[in-house]
Amino acid sequence: MKYQLIKDIIDLVEEFEAENDNNEDVSMHAFRDWLAASNTVAKNEELPGWIGKEKGRSPESVINTLLVHLNRYAKSYSKSAIFGSSFSTQEDFIYLINLKAFGEMSKMDLIKKMYMKNRSGCKSSTG
Repeated sequence: MKYQLIKDIIDLVEEFEAENDNNEDVSMHAFRDWLAASNTVAKNEELPGWIGKEKGRSPESVINTLLVHLNRYAKSYSKSAIFGSSFSTQEDFIYLINLKAFGEMSKMDLIKKMYMKNRSGCKSSTG
């Protein structure tokens, strides 16, 4: 039988008791809170740096900003790709990309693939 997990837990309990030597609240609840707090510190140390982190900017905010920039680049790229062609909108170009990638399909299947609502001229049946 392997006992490494038990040894690791005992080491953590020893560390907890050493830090709380003068504290009478050496309970399972206090140990759980201490363990959660020590893991939070470790997670925060692993996060990379980013602009605005020291002012409280969250990682989610940075990811959202990067997605906005990626979307702007994609729009710019698609505009340059359709310039001088018979395509009138970016959506026309995207439809063609989907047809090329997924093969021939009906207009309704293409619209479903594009996650768009039904346009005029497309029948929608509910059943």
